Amino acid sequence: MNKLEYIGKCLLVNEKEKKILVVGDLHLGFEESLNESGIFIGRKMFGEMIGDFDKVFDAVGERIDEIVLLGDVKHEFGRVLRQEWNDVLGLFDYLKGKCERIVLVKGNHDKIIEPIARERKIEVVDYYVVGKYCFLHGDRDFDEIWDNRIKAFVVGHVHPAVNLKDGVKVEKYKCFLVGKFKRKEIIAVPSFIEYYEGSDPREKKNRLVWGVNLEKFDVKIVGEKDLGVLDFGKMDRLS
Repeated sequence: MNKLEYIGKCLLVNEKEKKILVVGDLHLGFEESLNESGIFIGRKMFGEMIGDFDKVFDAVGERIDEIVLLGDVKHEFGRVLRQEWNDVLGLFDYLKGKCERIVLVKGNHDKIIEPIARERKIEVVDYYVVGKYCFLHGDRDFDEIWDNRIKAFVVGHVHPAVNLKDGVKVEKYKCFLVGKFKRKEIIAVPSFIEYYEGSDPREKKNRLVWGVNLEKFDVKIVGEKDLGVLDFGKMDRLS
């Protein structure tokens, strides 16, 4: 069994006899936030997101031991919107039917996530370690994660995506970024929210708390029509 499997926008980690599904930034409540700012869009994101999850779990084909949410589960920074409250609880209820345990790693958008998490007894942590893997959002550093027993950081926060050119046409694709930093492997997981494609590190300043040159990382692009992930080599070699 492979230690790591890329399943669409999710990462499946097999470690310490556990199957751990890792999910990047969800930003639930994004639609209500846009509506408040005068941008009116239909509120169908949650239903579409559950549809995407259904495909992931169908591909996994068996029950997951743990699901790790890599932060930014909700969208608004300093308050809880009604849609956020309802959608986050709905997500927890859905995921509880798919796994034994849910761990929520706190992101910078999750400043007020605890009241919602308590409703479903979901564990909220700053980082989470299983074997050689440390799961964290990526916006904050912690002394403890530099323990030599930890070999890999799995992070969200950066919403990685790449622009690919075909003549004059340019299209953006969600991707995983995989590389090394200070003898640690770093795996940046794409955002699960479909409405926000993400940022190309070649065009936007690195948002990770560490001084990591993401342009030297390997790019694994998420397929558009299925859950396949394609290896495109080093980012700095892409056109």
